[in-house]
Amino acid sequence: MLTRLALRARIFTIILMVAVMVGGAYSLSKLQIELFPDIDFPVVTVLVFYPQAGPQQVLDDVTVPIENAVQGVPGIVSVRSTSAPSIAQIVIEAEFGEDMRALEAEVTRRVNALSLPAGVQPRVARISLDEFPILEISVVASGDINQLAALVEEQVLPVVEGVPGVFSADVPLGITQGVSITRTNGQPSVPISVLKKPDANTVEVSKAVTERLEQLRPTLSAGIEFVEISNQAPGIQRNIDELTTEVILGAILAVAVIFSFLLSVRPTLVTSISIPVSVLAALIVMGWQGMSLNILTLGGLAIAVGRVVDDSIVVMENIFRHIQQGEPPRQAALNATREVALPIITSTLTTIAVFAPLAIIGGFITVIFLPFALTITYALLASLVVALTVVPVLGSIFIGKGRPHTVNLLERSYTGLLGWALAHRKRTILTAVGLTIASLFLLPFIPISFIPSSGEGVLSVQMAVQGTPSREQVLAQLDEVEAVLARLKSDGTVTVYRSTYGATGQFTGVNARVNTANLVVRLSSDADVEATTQSLRQDLAGSSRTVTVFESGGGGGPSSNALQLMLTGDDYALLADSANRLTAELKNLSGLVNVSNDVVAATALNGSAPITHIGGNRAVTISGTITARNTQAMQVQVQQAAVRVGLPPGVELATGGVFADTNRSFQQMGIAMLMGVALVYAVMVFAQRSFVTPFVIVLSLPLAAIGALGALFITQRALGLPALIGMLMLVGLVVTNAIVLIAFVEQLRARGLPLHEALLEGGRTRLRPILMTALTTIFVLLPLAVGLGGQSGGLIGAELASVVIGGLLTSTLLTLVVIPVVYSYLRRKGPTPATGAPTPQTSGVQGD
Repeated sequence: MLTRLALRARIFTIILMVAVMVGGAYSLSKLQIELFPDIDFPVVTVLVFYPQAGPQQVLDDVTVPIENAVQGVPGIVSVRSTSAPSIAQIVIEAEFGEDMRALEAEVTRRVNALSLPAGVQPRVARISLDEFPILEISVVASGDINQLAALVEEQVLPVVEGVPGVFSADVPLGITQGVSITRTNGQPSVPISVLKKPDANTVEVSKAVTERLEQLRPTLSAGIEFVEISNQAPGIQRNIDELTTEVILGAILAVAVIFSFLLSVRPTLVTSISIPVSVLAALIVMGWQGMSLNILTLGGLAIAVGRVVDDSIVVMENIFRHIQQGEPPRQAALNATREVALPIITSTLTTIAVFAPLAIIGGFITVIFLPFALTITYALLASLVVALTVVPVLGSIFIGKGRPHTVNLLERSYTGLLGWALAHRKRTILTAVGLTIASLFLLPFIPISFIPSSGEGVLSVQMAVQGTPSREQVLAQLDEVEAVLARLKSDGTVTVYRSTYGATGQFTGVNARVNTANLVVRLSSDADVEATTQSLRQDLAGSSRTVTVFESGGGGGPSSNALQLMLTGDDYALLADSANRLTAELKNLSGLVNVSNDVVAATALNGSAPITHIGGNRAVTISGTITARNTQAMQVQVQQAAVRVGLPPGVELATGGVFADTNRSFQQMGIAMLMGVALVYAVMVFAQRSFVTPFVIVLSLPLAAIGALGALFITQRALGLPALIGMLMLVGLVVTNAIVLIAFVEQLRARGLPLHEALLEGGRTRLRPILMTALTTIFVLLPLAVGLGGQSGGLIGAELASVVIGGLLTSTLLTLVVIPVVYSYLRRKGPTPATGAPTPQTSGVQGD
């Protein structure tokens, strides 16, 4: 019906297509550009300032009452607290996806109802991406630091806060109150943190602030410099540019694949029009939904480019074939589209259906990947409409009668192979089953992780001086650390480094451990991050200090290399002894560095050590940095180390960090894939009004595992969350080819063709569109897999692309052979769709 209407109003259809493209271009110009979608972190903090109180008094008078008050609040997963001199901090964690505004309000209500010591005013706050600075700048100058701080507050901050889109520009209280020291590149400095408004564009705001500071600098005192410490904008723009490049390269490769099969310019251009129209239509919906352009949504568009053209390929190839057979163009467009309408509708809906579990399972996966899934869904729905309307209209106008189609070498070879498979059915099926089982044996040789490192080249360094040092002793150790970094800066390895000693929070007691200093080190773009990190761990160490160095991911997301173990119990002496023994054991493990626990810090502070609670119990935390690529193998080693150490009764060990993230994400994705398979089957049963045929099609899914696991094994890329998302996508993509093939076979049987002849004819006829759709998707993903646009990686990167490419490659080749064989088994005695008569048997389908 839709195709008939479009063909009757061809001019209107073309005008509507142009309007969609113009509207999409306009939406693109208005979309916010961010690194990640708007993420509501599931954390509420309660910060309390209790002057002159020691850790135990803070615990008894403030922390424990608040812990008891928030117990039973719906949605809370864990409660952790730290009671330090004059300060209590309670961190309340919920599941991703919880209504954090409601949770914050309930926590605030309960805390405000408490009777706390006089003068104590708890502050309850949520954590969101908008609370992370988009820009951090150091104002550097020689001379008195107090005068510089006053100048910054009086002359610099008002200018920055006057930039459109800036929410605030702040200097830490510790600087203004003289209780902390910040040095940039070894020089005294005043740090400024710039936060944007929630609806502002990060790239635009950052650029405007930078330009305004350049204009301001000549008006200030001589010798004042603005040094950029961190800036989200270049990273965001680089990721956007790289993904955009990959989208364009993918689209070009898709067009090249289509042309290589059709060998005609006009059909190629008609088919390719679905790429810009579908993508731009998706951008219209994204703008309407208030979504931003970020690495998840743009990654979704990059992936979608390979799939949006599939429906149009099937329609255009069929139109082209009908015209070659002598039908008038308009009638050929109508007949050809009607012939494949149900298969492409079914295949598109099955591809979309696999993303539904991402909206259901909740947690981190839903929050992060739902925008990715929605973007692909919008583009696929648009591509389906384009295939049923625009492609037939343009095909009827621009496609003339060409040379009659003749069976080529590829089709003859395939027909011979399929004929052999139908004559040797048991051998064919056993081979496919054997390959599938064999692929599972590759799993032990594939690295397993959570999320690959983004490789931004920013290092975090923490220096802890042993014992109870004086301020001067800590600064003397810091001088030695900075001297090493100065040498690296002079040879170009380091671009900037900033050190901070003393209080850095909104209260002067927060983060004010007297024996520690923290540094941020930014490496040059051509520096070897891993090698430099390893070198600094050795070069910065000293006999009187402990230094930890790790790569900082930024952005506030889960760390992909953080080890976190929690020991809980009632007897702190047992906890401390167990933690020290386990820490010593873990330090012997290869692939694990920066191993430490807060017992060491506690003994160093002579009775003023913070007291940590987890779930209301005393706790000790062991932390470290995982440098091994295979985090699952490291988890096994850590568990074995805990067994060797032996934990006494009353001490319990729980894992956090990347181990907990990996286990949780694998469980959730396993559920999502099972739900995806069930939904795909349900869609096909509804569309095809059959239980058997969809079952045959679903059997093509294991064939994808051969290539998916093989690709990860060959490339040694990690089986992590991105790869699992790729496998979920394969559930929807793989069945597309089988749907197109089996649907045509059943049409041929309905016309009275015997089963064997229907399978051979259907396979030969659908060979070209099946190969075209699979190869376009594969070639579109190649730039992403090999990083031709850059190293955009991360959540939507090489792992996902490798899995999809490998899975499509093997599933397509085997689907063309195995699925007809399975169909011949399950449908050989069934009635034909047209007459209900038994299907005639032929010798070809009664082989072994």
